[in-house]
Amino acid sequence: MTTRRLGRPSGLPSAAALAAAVLAGAILAGAILASCSGRAGWGLVLWTAPEGPLPAGSIVPIYSKSDIQKSCIVGVPGLKGKDKDKKIELPLWQVEIYPTKGKALARAKAIGSAMSEYLIAVKDGLPLRDKPSNLGKRVYRLRLGETVKVLEKVEGEAVTSGNGPLPGSWYRVLVDDGSAGFAFSYAMKLYDESKEGPPVLATEPQAVSGRVDLIFSKAWRPEYFQEMLDDGRVDLDYFSLRFGIFTDAIHKQVRVELPAVSQVYNYQDVAESGGLYSFSGTALKIRIESDSLLVCYLTDEAAAQAQDSSPRPATAEADAEGVSSFGSSGIAAFIVPALDPAEAIREETMRRQTLLEAFIASAGADWAAAPDSPDTGRLSITRGGRFSWKGRGDAAAALLPADATETGDIAFRLYLDPSLASSWDGTFSLRFDPPQGGNSKSKWLDFLYRRSPAGLVLQSTGSVGESLTAQSASGSPSLVFSPLAE
Repeated sequence: MTTRRLGRPSGLPSAAALAAAVLAGAILAGAILASCSGRAGWGLVLWTAPEGPLPAGSIVPIYSKSDIQKSCIVGVPGLKGKDKDKKIELPLWQVEIYPTKGKALARAKAIGSAMSEYLIAVKDGLPLRDKPSNLGKRVYRLRLGETVKVLEKVEGEAVTSGNGPLPGSWYRVLVDDGSAGFAFSYAMKLYDESKEGPPVLATEPQAVSGRVDLIFSKAWRPEYFQEMLDDGRVDLDYFSLRFGIFTDAIHKQVRVELPAVSQVYNYQDVAESGGLYSFSGTALKIRIESDSLLVCYLTDEAAAQAQDSSPRPATAEADAEGVSSFGSSGIAAFIVPALDPAEAIREETMRRQTLLEAFIASAGADWAAAPDSPDTGRLSITRGGRFSWKGRGDAAAALLPADATETGDIAFRLYLDPSLASSWDGTFSLRFDPPQGGNSKSKWLDFLYRRSPAGLVLQSTGSVGESLTAQSASGSPSLVFSPLAE
């Protein structure tokens, strides 16, 4: 609370102001004493507190609450003798506060058996999302072995891999720093603390020292590979076998290939200190976090940060969110994916090809300008994933780069946002070939499409960057094509 000082222009307080200040102080002091001597409400303990002890589901009296300290003072029910009036401090995230004991009891009853349930991550990097869907925004990333408190089991969207739906359920959960979100249980273990203790996960029995062979014996891929697999959204522009760490112990060479980095390190030998491996003669340093996770420091500046005892720098995690810039900070994490990347690439290629062929079968492969849209030109696509767009007029040209050629690649790489499903049949992307003499293709341009009595209607969404979900582009002009008879 901020207190504003009142006074006369001369800066000297008046008698009335002094009296008001004294009265205000007395009222404030009385409020503080009342909050300490009485109750400020009732709390439902969400996460077992060892001190007390207070198991999850306990209904406790709240004696005071501080939004500044983000904590509250609670009583411990059930104690006798000299401990009967014991009070302890709990962080606010650990307690839900209600005005009456009845409301707290009703909430505990609604949570039911989940009150004593927890989930523990059996894989590093699992996401918590803001809704029970793989399209939800990541709000937290779990470490291997990290525990979250189950708040409730919820209905959510199915999670699939290339082989079909994954077994598991969606839960709304709480992290022990107060973060909350939704977790899918496929790569987590559920346990009930009222019946058992936390499951014991396999840990690394050996010390980090002497494990340099892990670096050379496994196929390491950028951390975002696993994130794409977890999301069920594989972007073939960045999920490529050319990205990763490639080692050659015979020739003493390490090559790092990332969207933002391409670097070869020719070293003399490898030295280890405090779990950090240095490749002499280069800036490269590598920390082994587990059998399936490395953090690499690629530059001199990043190598200086590597001396920090913190094993997973925030910059490495931030890079994983921005695929095209992954590694640009000089720090990047690499993993051994749960699924063979070549298999994931094959499945994604098949998915796109299936959508392309279904589109041609239902909508055709050749379209000319519609009478009401004469300057859209002629658009043709092939089952080989190629297109040509000729005779474009002003309406079409306004949506395309100034140097757009007449041919290029077509890919059904995006996923239609569910909110658009009632208005559009789907989405595809076009990437124009470089002009003659050029050597780099343009960015993907993304289009929503639908079939209508007028023909094929396209609306540009521009470029969605690294998102693989097609969003609406309200206000963007539509192009209409008439199908050509076969």
